[in-house]
Amino acid sequence: MVIRLLIMLLLALGLSPALADDAPASVPDPQKLSADWWTYFEPAQALDEQTRIQRFNEARSYLRRYRQRLESAKEPQAAQLADKVLTELGRFEELKSAPPPIGKPAAPAAETYTLDKALQRHAAWRTLEQEVAAEREESNWQSVVIAEERKQQSRRRTRYLELDAADPKRLHAGLELMLSRLRLEVERLETERRKSVLRLAEQRLELLEAELESIPERLSVSPADVARWQKRYEDAEAAGRKLREQIDQTKLFEVELTDASQDLSEAQYAVVVAVRQDIEIGLNELVSMQARLAQALMVLIQAPDGADTEAARKLLGEYQALAERIQQQNTRWERIAERSRSVAAATAAGSGEEARSAELRKRILKMLDDVDQALLRLEQQAPATGFMAQLLRTRQQASEDWLQRGMGELKEIGGKSWTTSVELLGATLFEINETPVTALGLLRVVLILTIALWLSKGIRRTITRVGERRGAVSQSSLYTFGRLVHYVVLAIGIIIGLSSIGIDFTKFALFASALGVGIGFGLQTLISNFVAGLIILFEKSLKVSDFVELESGVTGEVREINMRSTLITTNDNIDILVPNSEFVGGRVINWTLREAHRRLRVPFGVAYGTDKELVKKAVLEAAENVPWTLQKIKARQPQVWLVEFGDSSLNFELVVWLTPEAVKRPGAVQAAYLWEIETKLHEYGIEVPFPQRDLHLRSMFGLKDDAASALLSRNPAAD
Repeated sequence: MVIRLLIMLLLALGLSPALADDAPASVPDPQKLSADWWTYFEPAQALDEQTRIQRFNEARSYLRRYRQRLESAKEPQAAQLADKVLTELGRFEELKSAPPPIGKPAAPAAETYTLDKALQRHAAWRTLEQEVAAEREESNWQSVVIAEERKQQSRRRTRYLELDAADPKRLHAGLELMLSRLRLEVERLETERRKSVLRLAEQRLELLEAELESIPERLSVSPADVARWQKRYEDAEAAGRKLREQIDQTKLFEVELTDASQDLSEAQYAVVVAVRQDIEIGLNELVSMQARLAQALMVLIQAPDGADTEAARKLLGEYQALAERIQQQNTRWERIAERSRSVAAATAAGSGEEARSAELRKRILKMLDDVDQALLRLEQQAPATGFMAQLLRTRQQASEDWLQRGMGELKEIGGKSWTTSVELLGATLFEINETPVTALGLLRVVLILTIALWLSKGIRRTITRVGERRGAVSQSSLYTFGRLVHYVVLAIGIIIGLSSIGIDFTKFALFASALGVGIGFGLQTLISNFVAGLIILFEKSLKVSDFVELESGVTGEVREINMRSTLITTNDNIDILVPNSEFVGGRVINWTLREAHRRLRVPFGVAYGTDKELVKKAVLEAAENVPWTLQKIKARQPQVWLVEFGDSSLNFELVVWLTPEAVKRPGAVQAAYLWEIETKLHEYGIEVPFPQRDLHLRSMFGLKDDAASALLSRNPAAD
């Protein structure tokens, strides 16, 4: 080990300078690489061919001598690294000198195409499209790899530059740095060439696409083509009938595989056989549909003016339905095949396999291979049939005028929209008591509830009109009866709506008990308000149009008594929702419960010494001027009461009965009476006093009574 370290030290101190002496000035030296050593091979300005060849030769000669001296110094690992560097340098030089890639020439477009020739061109386009997609994905991946490798290269260069020039590890690190950089550049050049080839393939693909677009206008038909496609249709139909007969005779049944670890059984083998036969049937249906599409297309080609385009449109609709059905089944077939293969693999991995299970597993695996082959044929047939449908659609649209085309497209879109809507509405959203609930069922429930609400509204309106014609019926009774009818009709609508989607209410005993517990805990406030609302309606202690004052200070007119709350509108036109329980459990002042009239007391005061009769006369005249004063009832005429000898005034009250419309406007009515009272008092010269106080002075500076008063009344200026 000590000898090896000494050799490395001597190599670091003596070998590199010796080699550096006979090296060209700018050839990268593994022992003394600079940060920009790669510019020797690829400087900022591109090298001409002669200079580039010269530099590669110089570097190759230098590295070969370097390798020989490493072998002489008995450094096999460093010599192997030098060999690898020389190999990668050769690859890099070869790629730099290689001519640009040349793509495959595209086949020229033909003047006319038969249907078979058109299918061949479509198959070529599809193959090329798959190759381009795969190459594009690979190229993108290589670009990502190269970008990551550049980051790694930058880290290697940083670690190399951090090493001391006399460090024995520097030579080995330099060779690794050169090797990794050469490999990176080789990958870059190869990727660039692959991208060039990809661009050429994409250009060829564009030419093929343009050719496919022009094919519908260049199609030609011969009697042999008609006979050939007719035979294909008959063969496909016969093969399909034969497969269906085999299924009917064997009476195979299908079992869904749900557990990949279950044991093999004859039923699982029957599943795989049934899947293979289903795929074969689907394949024959596609072939048959392709032949039918070809026959319809040939009819349009032979008679473009008088052709029946409606039949072609109908056939295209049938193809669309077939393609969607096979696409859905294809996913299911692949899932069953994958699970069957997992079951067979799990059984093979187990120990103690019986002879019968081994034989059955072999049969299943053999049948799965047949399934894979059938799926591959189906995958190849589906695009060809789709291309034939595309040709027919293009030709059919070209054979129609704008009106026929527009009406046909509108009809087609309408049919698709209707089918899609029915499928979406019929899909199960969730289940209630094992009863599936669909969007269509929910719409039916909403429709029934809407009809119930509309019916309830109509009944209540009829009740209101009948009550208006018969004045003897109170409005509160009509309102109560209308609300009860509303609740009953709504409950019946809910029951009918839920029954329409198949919900059986006889099975809801457990749900009802749970609901009762929920009402007792979470819904007690709601139920309390609902019951309080029923009590208000039946007790008739509160009715619509009453003017109430609550314990909380809210005052206003009752507008609605709903299931949970009562709507009160204040005189400021503010709507307040008050829970019904507050009317039952709290103190409520109903100003209009039994009678619409109400007595109002308006306080006012006049100065002492004012004639009381004059005050009475003035204030009664003021009350008569206010339109809200009730004057027709003799026992309820306005009165003026002397109620108090105040500190500064004689205090009176105007006691007046109000009309029904004034009861609900206490603030405005109070202001109106005060306004008229002040006007009349001023008119009669009656003084409205302000607060006064009399000051009685008993002594001042030792003087009392008259002496003190004389002191206050003396004029200071006279002294």
